[in-house]
This record gives sequence, structure tokens and C-alpha cells, in this order.
Amino acid sequence: MAENYDAIVVGAGIAGLGVAGLLQRGGMSTLCVEKDPRPGGRMQGYDLEGGWRLDIGLHMAELGDASSADELVRSVGKQVEWAAFSDTVEIYREGRWQSLQEMIIASPQDIEEIKRMMKLIARMDDPTLESTDLASWGDWLAANTDSTVTKELFEVNGMIMTTVPEPFEMSAGEILYIARDNLLKKHNFLTAAYPVGGMLGIINPLVEAFEEAGGTLKLGTEVDSVLFEGGRADGVALKKKSPSPYTGWFYMDDLAEVRAPVVVCAMPLWSLDEVLDMNPETAVLPEWWIKRYEDLKYETTGLIGYTVALSEPVYDKPNFLSALKLDHTGMPFQAFVPSAFDPGVAPEGKSLLQTDCVVEVDQIFDKFELERLLASMWTDIAEMFPGIDEKVEWKFVYKCIGCDGLARKPGQVGAFKPDVVAPGVDGLYFAGDTYRGRGLALNSAALSGKTCAGKILEKHGK
Repeated sequence: MAENYDAIVVGAGIAGLGVAGLLQRGGMSTLCVEKDPRPGGRMQGYDLEGGWRLDIGLHMAELGDASSADELVRSVGKQVEWAAFSDTVEIYREGRWQSLQEMIIASPQDIEEIKRMMKLIARMDDPTLESTDLASWGDWLAANTDSTVTKELFEVNGMIMTTVPEPFEMSAGEILYIARDNLLKKHNFLTAAYPVGGMLGIINPLVEAFEEAGGTLKLGTEVDSVLFEGGRADGVALKKKSPSPYTGWFYMDDLAEVRAPVVVCAMPLWSLDEVLDMNPETAVLPEWWIKRYEDLKYETTGLIGYTVALSEPVYDKPNFLSALKLDHTGMPFQAFVPSAFDPGVAPEGKSLLQTDCVVEVDQIFDKFELERLLASMWTDIAEMFPGIDEKVEWKFVYKCIGCDGLARKPGQVGAFKPDVVAPGVDGLYFAGDTYRGRGLALNSAALSGKTCAGKILEKHGK
């Protein structure tokens, strides 16, 4: 006989764990299924020999204790322990690191213009902000300021917020939302914090809350498909180990059915066709929704970078580092030093440096272009951090596709993202950074998860 639950959540990233925890605490017996052997999705942390702890890629949490991620963890009865907030953003220009304050002071004629722009953004109401979802950041800036320094500062921050290289490809609406949130909550254009212990400082409390409430978490378990009965969600089919001697193309998984009237796909949009039928002639989802899915599934962003362990710091301030265009790669750059925020992620006296370049996804798939970019990037890093080569204990190369969900481009943010409620299919929901929910990176996923759980609990009278 099939197992039965009130709800099944597919995916144990921040959105999936958040939904699962809220549903379980709301009185719904919930199963959360994750194909990887550990929870976290794109928010993973690892302990290495010698006392190093590193996250996948370049992760910080916008707004820290005032963020959607923090709110989600508190809503399931847990707390995130936050390390220091970033003091400022430093930008590499004219051969050196310059803080935003230095840039502003060096251009006193622009101080009042920058203040005016910040007040303009802080006072925007929702309808005005939403009306810019189809506009580019470059066009919005051109229409609202003539100051070159103001544009440069806002363009760098826009790149950090969107992981999109070009200002005229960035969505004005998404940047304005994030900036307004930061100005109202932290009185700064962009503020970020680092959880103590890295991203597991957010993921582990969500796991604990879900399991303490009686939820069932199955790791290393892959969903084959979502099940439907009469156009309604009816559970999932799980892949299980088969005794068949056949492998490769000859192998077919045995399946185990698990029943539930609510199924939440907390997985990226581009992975949905692994569990949902996307053939317009046979799918339960309407044809217009599938067309929108096809339009968006490849609209994401890419990062390449180095995680570097150093015998001593080459930079030791708790700041976020950026550059709009590097000399050798010609790409935008981002970096920070996790050990400057939380010394516990590196052995005493040593330093951990996280770096990345924002690139187009097709550059990651091109093996030779990827090698060229990485080699050029290290040349840039050696120039930005003189003497780094002599201090490297080890370094890892990483590449990431889909780092921030859907690319935050005009027409792909706000109400233009797929809703968390599946249209025309009772009991099917979505959660994560590729669905409805604003905010920078993990905050978008957290807000989406909280919204999704709220809709489900409301419908089921919980």
C-alpha cells in the first residue's frame, strides 16, 4: 500500500524546507523529498580538513536579520545567528579598491544627486515600482539622473543585485524593490550579512524545525513524476533501487507511489520537466502556462570563480567587493572574505576568499571559452590582490548556472514570474527563486516559500 501524507514537497532547498516546515507546523502531515544526499539545494556548506568551512560559490544574505530568509526561519520557531554586516561595498577602479564613501567624497558635486535618487527610490509606492518591471535599469537611470558617478554607483549595485552583466539587460523593477527594501530597513542602498558558520546557519535550523515538528525528510530520494487523478494532484512516484541487472539506457527504475492531495515542486523551473509532463497535448497544466515555461526555462544567469584558502589575508575587511568590468576578463566581478565576517570558517590566522565573475550561461558551456575566462580571471585577481600567489594554500574552481534563479531581466520579475499556485490544477504548487517572490537570491526563494505555504494553509483552513 502507498504511503499517505497531507502534503509532499519536492526539493529541500531554502524554499522547500520553509514550505515543509510551515505546513507541518500548521497541522499538515508533510513529506519533504530531496534527490541529493544532503539538504540545502544551492545553499550548501562543507567542512574540509584543517578547519576550513566553505559554501558553494559566493553567498551572502541581503538584509541579514531584516531579510525574508531570517523571517522564514523565525516563522518556523528557529533563529539564525548572524555574523557582522558588510560595512560598505568597495569597487575596484583606477587600479585600487575604493569604498562607496570615497567615491562620493571625491565627487562632492554628486552628493546631493545621490541623496535625491535614494529619497526618490525610498518613497516609491508599489504601483510605481511595479510599472518599471518591463524597463531596464540603464534606461531608468538615464531618465532619472545625468550624473556619471551616480550612474556608475547604481550600475555596480544593480549588477550585484541581479547577477546580470549589462545595465540595459537588468530589470529596473527588481533593483528598485531591493534598493527600497534596504533603504527603509537598513538606511543603505544595499546591505548584506553572513550567517555564523556559512549557509548551513540558515539551512540547519530549517531542517531541525521540520523534523522536530514531526515532518519526514527523505534525502537521496529522487522523484520520477508527480501523480494526478482527475486533474488534481495525487502524490508522487519515487524512484527506488531495482534488482535488474541492466544498466545505462537499458535500465528502467522501479517506482514507489506516495499519495498526498497537495504537491509542492520546490525545484528550479528548468527542472520541472523531469517530474511534470510538458507536452501541451497530454499535460494537466494549460497550454499558455507551458508556453511561458518554455520561454523562461533557459533564462538564468551564470557565475565562474575561485574559492581560495590563504596562509594570511590579502584583504581583511568585512566588505563586499565588486568591479563593473575587469581588465582581462572584461566581465563584472564580485568577492568577499567569509573569514573577515566569521573567523570560524578558517583556521586561526588564515583567510578564506570567495570570488566570482558574472558571465553568460553559454560561456560556461563552451569549454575553451571557460578555460580562457578562468585564466584571465586569475590574472585579474593577482592584480587586485598583490602577493596572493605566494599565500595560496589551495584553491578550487567552480562554475554555477542558475545561481539566482530566473535572470532578473525586464519582463521576468514580479508578476511576470510564474505564480506559486499552478493554474487549473488543484493541489499543485511551486516554490523557489524561479517563481513569484522578490528579493536578492535566497531572499526571493524564502519569500516564495512563505507565500506558497500561506496559500496552502489558507485553502485547507489551517
